[in-house]
Amino acid sequence: MISREQIAHDLTMVYLNNKYGIDVTGDFNMYSNSSDDTVNSSSGYGSVITNHFPNVKQPKYKKIGTGEKGFLGIEKKKKVPSGYLVDDIFNSMIDDYGLAYTHFLELLKSK
Repeated sequence: MISREQIAHDLTMVYLNNKYGIDVTGDFNMYSNSSDDTVNSSSGYGSVITNHFPNVKQPKYKKIGTGEKGFLGIEKKKKVPSGYLVDDIFNSMIDDYGLAYTHFLELLKSK
């Protein structure tokens, strides 16, 4: 028999896959050009967009002051690396994993 811990882990992975899976948005419209049901004639238009996570090693940048004064006395800024774009997403996933796993385990123990 599968342990409660393994079931909780598997359910947590299903949950995370649903929460952090590929995001698909868009619309599509179809029109039938036929008044006769025996003829299949239709046309349509639309767009679909899929969003994926950034590459694991894609850097994240932040702007910091250089100490130099520029136009109108405004401090100049430069971009510097500040980790990776996925860091916030991965940290959220880790937090969500812990919360979901604990919750699933508690639900399984109460059954």
